[in-house]
Parts: sequence; C-alpha cells; structure tokens
Amino acid sequence: MSAHGTVDLTSVSKTMLLTLHARAEHTLCERPRFTDPAAVELVFRLDYDFTMARQDRLMADGVVLRTLTLDPLVAGYLDTHPGCTVVNIACGLDTRFQRLDDGRVTWHDLDLPDVIALRRRLLEDGERHRTIAASALDPSWPDQLGDVSRDVLVIIEGLSMYLEREEVRTLLDIIAARLPGATVLIDVMPSLFQKYGRERSVEDAGARYTYGCSSAAEFRRTVAPGYTLLHDVPFTRTIARYHPLLAPLTRLPLVGRLSERIVVLRACHRDRASVISLSESLPAATSITSR
Repeated sequence: MSAHGTVDLTSVSKTMLLTLHARAEHTLCERPRFTDPAAVELVFRLDYDFTMARQDRLMADGVVLRTLTLDPLVAGYLDTHPGCTVVNIACGLDTRFQRLDDGRVTWHDLDLPDVIALRRRLLEDGERHRTIAASALDPSWPDQLGDVSRDVLVIIEGLSMYLEREEVRTLLDIIAARLPGATVLIDVMPSLFQKYGRERSVEDAGARYTYGCSSAAEFRRTVAPGYTLLHDVPFTRTIARYHPLLAPLTRLPLVGRLSERIVVLRACHRDRASVISLSESLPAATSITSR
C-alpha cells in the first residue's frame, strides 16, 4: 500500500474528507472528548489540501458534536446486542469501527464505488469488517450483507441532508423491506439550517443541503411511516452534558429548532418476540444523553 492516497472525488463525496479532518483535528487538540488515531493517520497519508476544513469551525464543531452523540448510541447497541450486524451507510472514510470494535460485531461500510475504491486503498477489509460499493438508493445492496439473521443496526450519518425528501423515504423503504426489525440511527438537519445555514467548506466542495426536518415526529410521519419512532437525541443535549453552563441556553425554543438530532427508529419486526425498545437495550446511551 502506498504511503499516501491520491484523492479524486467530487461534490458530496468530497465532504467525507472534511469530517475526517474534523475528527483528526479534535483528537490532536489539548483536551479531546474522544480520540480517533485512525483518522489522524489517514489525514497524514492523504494527498489533499485541508486548508478549507481547518478554517471552517462551524463544520468541524458540528462533526465533533455528531460524533459525541452517535458513538455512545452505537457502543450501547453493540454492548447489548453481542455479535450483531452493523451497516454504516455513506461511510466515506469513517473510522467508527476502529474506535468501537468490540471483537464480535460484523460491520459493513457502504458507499459509492469511487469512495469505496479510495477507502480500500487506505483501510483493508477484514473478517468482520467489509465494504460494499453501491448507492444507498440501490435496492439490491442488502444482497451483499450475507447472513443478517442476527440483530441489525443501520447508521446513516452525514447523508440525509444531501438527499431530496423522497430519496430519504426510498432509502428507509429499502431498509424496512430488506432488514425488518433493524434499528436505524439517522442524523437529521433542522429545516431552518438546511434553508439558511452555510458551511464554507461544504460549499467549497460543491455540495449543498437539500433536506431538513423540524422534528423527529415529522420525520417519522413524512419519510418513515413504516417505522416506530423510539426517541431522538438533539445535539443540544450533548452540548448541555459537556458544557453545563450552556444548559439553560440549549432549552430555548429557537435553539432547539436549530439543533441537529439523531433520530432513532425501528423497522417492522419479523415477530413480536424480537421487539425490544431501544430505551431498554441502550442503557449506556440513555444515561449519557439524559444528564
């Protein structure tokens, strides 16, 4: 494997480099809330100018918040569903498997062919860690998962805001049809920020935000009607946990309307015996987000 990876990506796919840099930069800061040494190594190896990523503090801070919100949810699921299957959709150069691997999970990272080609040059597949080169909107991608008789967790991070509303619904329909009973974690941008917010590095990459939603209830009603809404975790809750002095500010209605959130859903189950609410199955995640 070469020491460096040459990057030849466009538009939305390019944004994965911004999130990668944000995680690496946070890891190297004076007091990191999480560490991602794999991200640091990848940034060093990639032949890419990260100047814009370094300058866009709004984007970088948002990535850190998203990681601090999502990681405990995923870790909690792995802890309470040993040997489960995880499907990480629109993975980019995500290194969550490297951060959270419990030695038992089977993990699939899915993204477009050009993204997966770069990823495979930098990160090798393993016995429990595999990549799938396909569009998330291709209904045949679940065929590549193999045996999915065990519990399934689907992570959709950093994708919904770049889709149209009907595309979000199509993606969730594919999951519900092919992975019944799956738990889905999806980050959703608020409508106000989708319409009026700007992140310079995202615009520089040639991408734009096309989908936002005002609440978890609206999200389930409009794009996930075949799912049970378990709960949602606004990023404001994460901010309040790590910065208690800001807690009163995060409770203001306008701040809440501007907060991105992780929406937690469950697809229709194969049988009633397998129904376990996420609030029961993720004690670690619940405690982290309720303090």
